[in-house]
This record gives sequence, structure tokens and C-alpha cells, in this order.
Amino acid sequence: MKKILFSLIMVLAAVPVFAVEFESGEFKANIYGEIYGDAFYTYSESYGQSSNSFGSQAFVGSSLLGVELTYGNVTGTFEAGLADPVQRFFLTYRFGGAEDHFIVVGRDTTIAAYSFGQVSNDFQSLNDLGTLADNDRLQIRYGIKGFELAVIFPSLGGGWNSDNTDDTGYKLSAVDSEGNALYTPFNVLPRVELAYTYTNDTLEFKVFGAYGAYMYSDNSNAFSDKVFHSYNIGFGGQADFGNSFLQFTGWYGANLDLMDALGNYKSRVVSIQNNKFSMFLSDEKGTTTTQAENIQSAGVAIGLGHTFNEKYTPQIGVGYTLNFGDGYDKMDDSLGAYLNCVIQINDWFAITPEIAYINKMQDSAGEKEGYDFIAGAMASVVF
Repeated sequence: MKKILFSLIMVLAAVPVFAVEFESGEFKANIYGEIYGDAFYTYSESYGQSSNSFGSQAFVGSSLLGVELTYGNVTGTFEAGLADPVQRFFLTYRFGGAEDHFIVVGRDTTIAAYSFGQVSNDFQSLNDLGTLADNDRLQIRYGIKGFELAVIFPSLGGGWNSDNTDDTGYKLSAVDSEGNALYTPFNVLPRVELAYTYTNDTLEFKVFGAYGAYMYSDNSNAFSDKVFHSYNIGFGGQADFGNSFLQFTGWYGANLDLMDALGNYKSRVVSIQNNKFSMFLSDEKGTTTTQAENIQSAGVAIGLGHTFNEKYTPQIGVGYTLNFGDGYDKMDDSLGAYLNCVIQINDWFAITPEIAYINKMQDSAGEKEGYDFIAGAMASVVF
């Protein structure tokens, strides 16, 4: 099946593909799309055991078809994907028709992140390897002259719009006699994100921050409810030097898996009695208590590239994420690097061969997790 999908991309790339545009007075319609086909070989070392795999992720993960309808100062955008049928949908109102003064209402991409470079693992972009991830979330966002303020509603709309609060982060697997989960997480307040982006002919520089509060309620009433605070502050950007460019980011935060900006905490398991999660730790006598330990994180990533003849763009990048916190023996740090080359065949079709290396460092018990070596290529049709 994966070979068939990749062959389909190659067929599409062999014929011209263009966006469909229609205009009548103040009304404009635009249909566009992005289709990806990838094939990557991965060699993995995990706790001394090796494995090999070959697969494709981006066709289902990132391919999309979008429709943009504009009337006057109002634009409606809808994007559908295979993995996520309602990937993005939002209304944009531009005050006085200005591009730099607007309000967005709907499910759009979050703003407190900056990533780049890596195309393997379905555009991992060094996420968990030095960069923070953005996500599609319901929001209200206001922007003016580079400043943006967003109120994110991460727990509305079902699992496709929820943050990571009920995944492997803090929730214990314990259930009551009827099989109901004992510990229920939910977002206390809408998350707030803020960003400012400065741009000129040779520089894009972005600073950003986010804050959210997440409560964990014990349905058995054995423990007190706990609130975890998730936040980040950071920067990122790109500087151009002729045909060369430098990409960079740096950030610091806490409990970032809650807002799905970071996901490499490896279940937050502590090397103590019964491997309890961080929310309910055991004291020296083995008694479970309600003390809460927060995980702090910091990361940095840098990338370099150069464009030859407006057709070939080789790129190299490296990033590192550090996690730390009281009550933990070791944390799941990670290091990643990539080397690729974007080969722009024409205006709408490109192929990007890439090799990447991911060192998973150590787990929460201090044991070495191993590494991944990835090699393959991504094909993209953008119209």
C-alpha cells in the first residue's frame, strides 16, 4: 500500500498541477493542496537491541486539500487531511483590508513555537530535538503590526483538538471497581499565547510565550486535586546572507507535554516504588502522597542552508532538548541532526533526500535508550 501511495505521488508530479482560482467582484475563491509522498529506512538501537524498518508517514499525516473563500475583508479557510479530516477551519477578518491587522476565530495553528529543517518522521522539524511543536487548536487570535495574542481552547472539540492531558503525561492508569479512571485531567483556563515577529528583507525574528493551567482531579477523593502550570518562552528566526541562510531557536519552559509542544518526557516515570507518575509520588516509607513535581525543559537548535541556481538547497541542522526536575533521577534528553537537499524540480514539485540521526539519550532510570538512523526522501506536490 505504501508503495502504491508513493507511486501515486510520482504520477501526480509528472503532470502540471495548479490551484483553482475564481473571482467575481469582491468575492474570491481559491482551492489549493499539498500532497506528500515519502519513503524512509530506519535503523534503531534500543536498549541494546537493533531493528530495521521501512515506511511512509507523510502522505496520510500531512497531505491536505484547502479551500479559501474571501468576500471583502472576511476570509474563510477550510483544510482537510487524511489523518485529520478537519485539520484547520477559521474565519479571518482584516481591519480595513490590512494584512497586518486582523482577528482569527476557529481552529488554526498555535503561535508559541518555532521549528524548521527536518522532513523525516512526517516533518518532525527537530521537534523534541531542540525545537517546540505547534498544533492546530481552537482559538481566538488578534494580530497587529507583527504582534499576536491568542486565546487557545485546547479541551474543546474532542480528541482531535485536545492537548496531551490524558495521554502518557500525568494520568495514572488506576481504575475503580467499575473500570472508570480514578484521575481525570482537564484544562482549567484557556491557554494564552503571545508572539511578536519582526521581518525585513534579510531577517525574520520571532519571540513567543505561552501559559496554561491543567487540573488533575482524583475521582475517588483519596487525594487533593492538583494544578500543573505549563508555560514556555523563547525565540526563533531566519537570517539571510545572499543565497545562504541561518535558522535558529532557543526556549525554556515547564510541563510542555501538556500543551503538546514537547512529547519526549517518556511517561514521567520516577525510579521509585511502583514507578508512580510524578503527580502521586511515594515518600521514604512507601506511602503515596499528593506532592507534585514539575518537569522543566530547555532547548536550542540551529540550521544552515544555501540555494544554488534557485533549484538546489542543501541544509544541515542540529538540536538538543534538556529536561530536568526535582524528584527525578534522570530525564529523557534528546539530540537530533539532519542533512538534506531540497531539489525544486519546478514551481510545484520538489524532492528532498535526507539522512537524520536521533540520539534518545537516557530514560528516567538513567539507562541509555539508544538511537535512530534515518535515510530516505520526501516528494512534495504543492499547488
